[in-house]
Amino acid sequence: MELDLLSRVIFPRPPPTYTADHFPGELLWVPRSLNPQTAKPEDCVPLCLLQRPGAKCLILYFHSNFEDIGRAYLFCRGVRDRLQAHVLIVEYPSYGICPGDQCDEHLVLDCARLALRFVKDVLRCPRSSIVLMGRSIGTGVATQLAAEKHYGGLVLISPFNSIKDLVSSYIGPAASFITERFPNKENIAKVTSPCLFVHGKDDSMIPFVHCQQLFEACGARKTLALQEKMDHNSNLLMYPAFLLDPLRDFLGEYFLEELSLNVPSWAFDKQMCPQSTPSGYVADSQLTCWAPDGGCGVCHAAYTDACKGPLPRPQPDASKRTVDMSKQVLEATISKAVEHSLLRPPGGEVMRGPGEAKRASARRASALRSILDTGLKSEWQSQNAEDEIEEMISL
Repeated sequence: MELDLLSRVIFPRPPPTYTADHFPGELLWVPRSLNPQTAKPEDCVPLCLLQRPGAKCLILYFHSNFEDIGRAYLFCRGVRDRLQAHVLIVEYPSYGICPGDQCDEHLVLDCARLALRFVKDVLRCPRSSIVLMGRSIGTGVATQLAAEKHYGGLVLISPFNSIKDLVSSYIGPAASFITERFPNKENIAKVTSPCLFVHGKDDSMIPFVHCQQLFEACGARKTLALQEKMDHNSNLLMYPAFLLDPLRDFLGEYFLEELSLNVPSWAFDKQMCPQSTPSGYVADSQLTCWAPDGGCGVCHAAYTDACKGPLPRPQPDASKRTVDMSKQVLEATISKAVEHSLLRPPGGEVMRGPGEAKRASARRASALRSILDTGLKSEWQSQNAEDEIEEMISL
């Protein structure tokens, strides 16, 4: 199955920021059959369960499109500790160490439904104690699931009406040719769970009017928190008023009894890891801030507190692995450049004369040859290629 360009933009699959050796006692491998005796490693999906004594609910967190479990870890740990809730981070196909070489809305929903089956059938957690929480693209996943069944709550951070509506604000009538994905406005009308809507008024990626319209279309019990000075990628732990304060009030209203979880030992078995991420690749990928909030060794944000560093392990056919990893980084670079171009605010176009366009074309060819020839050598090459590819698309 080939993915269209928009799917690659929506799910750009950034380089992984963790391995099977990270987050001991928290990283789980869940087989799609929920039967570890017959499952193969490639059939398992990684989840990260952050437990909290005295917790009264379990939050299933669906991260944004430029995060994986590693980048979402510190945020979710902060939510667990400050709000006294269990948190389960759901990984997307081909993100982190989750198997797969592509990702789209259907594959993501498959992983999300597997996580819910694991929570309900294995952890024995009732739906009334489950809170579905999504951020950015993750709000599409959370809203879809909440439209199908009743849960303890639904929390949407920086949500959008639908992908088509969002893209139309940037490319106009051409959006009519796009196949709809995550029709949140249609789905929110089916939700019966209590809802919390959180959005920043300074969000330039997804205007807060999307959140207002979703709130108005919702027929369930609901709370709206539109925050001043909050943008799309604000640090939600640094500024509790953005999310933690309204979320604390929301959870305190609906969840009163303690919830204990019994996790089976087979879920921690690293032999069920779907893939072993090459340690050298993780080290190289941490040189670049793929997420706007940081989380790498360069910016010293978020993820570095939890990172134990890559652990060496034998790797067969190192030359083939380098080629494969280079291809993934190039693919992610192109996707990111396309995303910047498609979502460029109106009025941001740059006019070029014929001579300048010719010189830009030569620079683009040089940059592309450089990244193809040298692969993962440095952060500068990846960023340089990204800038040049974006320039190429804008012509």
